Amino acid sequence: MSGSGTVLVERYRLEERLSGPDPLRGSLWRAVDVMAGDLPVAMRQLETPESQERLQGVWPQMQMLSHSQSPRCGELLELDGALWLVRDWQDGIAYDLLLRQRRFSADEVLLLLRQVLPVLAVWHGSGLVHGDLNARHLLRRSSDGLPVLLEGGGVQRVGTTPTDAPWRDLHDLGVTALVLLGGTAGDDECWPKGLELEASFRQVLERLCSEEPEHRFDEAAEVLQALESVVLPASEPESGVAARTSRALAREQGAEGRLWPVVIALGVLALVGSAIGWVLLSRSSRVVEAFRASSEGGASAPVVSLPSAELDQRQQLLSRLRALQVNRGWFVELVDASQLSTEPQQEASLRRVWTELAEQWLARIALLPPAIRVQLGRLGAGDWQQPREALLKQGVHPRVVEHLVSAGAQDLLPVTMRGRKPADPFLQLWIAAAIQSLDDVQIVRLKARPLEPAITSLPIPAGGARLVLVEAPAGDVVALGINGTPLMQMVVFGANGQVVDERGPLQVTRIAPEAGSPLQVLITNEGVSSALFTLSCRAEPLDQ
Repeated sequence: MSGSGTVLVERYRLEERLSGPDPLRGSLWRAVDVMAGDLPVAMRQLETPESQERLQGVWPQMQMLSHSQSPRCGELLELDGALWLVRDWQDGIAYDLLLRQRRFSADEVLLLLRQVLPVLAVWHGSGLVHGDLNARHLLRRSSDGLPVLLEGGGVQRVGTTPTDAPWRDLHDLGVTALVLLGGTAGDDECWPKGLELEASFRQVLERLCSEEPEHRFDEAAEVLQALESVVLPASEPESGVAARTSRALAREQGAEGRLWPVVIALGVLALVGSAIGWVLLSRSSRVVEAFRASSEGGASAPVVSLPSAELDQRQQLLSRLRALQVNRGWFVELVDASQLSTEPQQEASLRRVWTELAEQWLARIALLPPAIRVQLGRLGAGDWQQPREALLKQGVHPRVVEHLVSAGAQDLLPVTMRGRKPADPFLQLWIAAAIQSLDDVQIVRLKARPLEPAITSLPIPAGGARLVLVEAPAGDVVALGINGTPLMQMVVFGANGQVVDERGPLQVTRIAPEAGSPLQVLITNEGVSSALFTLSCRAEPLDQ
């Protein structure tokens, strides 16, 4: 019989049983790999024939899963009638434990959905259904704050039974979202009593929780597309769970919806110096000083005294900031700039708002590669000039380049800043998106000829973009035929950089001669996987 201290195959030493035993899901153990310097691993022990047969059948597919928010699955061991499955260990805290500390705001849950759905898309694309998606099997990773989807022992192949389909995982994710928002879900309609949400967000969650074939979502990509239309309201209900939820929404919208005063204030602060800046930020100075004090890591006592729970939360925030290697001074300025637009509150509320904003910004920043994260706070125009100049030399108009960067920055910046270049400290994230997105741009050239269409098919990676430069005879109309996935978008720019048409896929458009040549067609893929985009062009006489 296995127990703590047991060493399996002279390699894995069991440390602690975390869950089980369960007839179907077995037992989950924390263990260490003694051959890898006591590297922590997770091991699932399965002892019943039914559980062994099911997991053994899907484990090869799980070993092929490739997503940074899904732990890598390792070897499979058969020992003394038991089956042992090995996977990477993840440091963090499960969302069911976080829920015991506090309720989640709507903006936090919205971000969580957008971060988890791409992981589910990878699972489903590999022919797997998680089968046990809940707050216990979602973990907030300590190193970067991103949610990680842990296998729960209920994995099935897609279509094994009538209920083992991707929509079931999406349903469970919707129920989990409601639990995080309201603490509990109703028995009949899985909707927390008293929970009020912005209409478009509520509609998405209702569809997620639906089991009706004509109403539910069938693919993660559909949910991601539906969430694009969700805009957080600035209104605030008066009481109950709805009040707490909508206050969080209003705080987010306040930080995102009234940023021009922030930009102007920051310009003034840059002129008169940081000392005056911190005076102007005195509403939140005590929480900032507390964060700075805990950030120094020295022996001196904190500048202010905070409740132990807040100190622990601040220390966790600091640990994540260090793990992401983000410049602390710039990060504090970023959070302060976001908080400037919030209305005056009691000091305890100010501290809570500041910390919540910091959590939201960390989740966004974690999307960047490490090499770019470490430069935040020090980035300038010169850091993205080289890829910009390379595109300009190939005939791409400067406005097209900036549009491309803004599209790449949409997951980093608030909604009100998308589509334009913001001022510092937010400009740092825009430049980071420029560095990341411009290096991946591929340009294809087509020549529109009469009667004979020119066709190109372009594979576009998830989150990627392609540019097609279309040369056309002077005075002719250019007919463009477009074919792609629902999550691809096309913007057509004229020779002078003006937008002449914006379309989704499966469309045909005719561009007037006044647009000039070459036309610059920008195609972006907002999906979670690579997909093919086909474009055809043909020149037609103006009077045709």
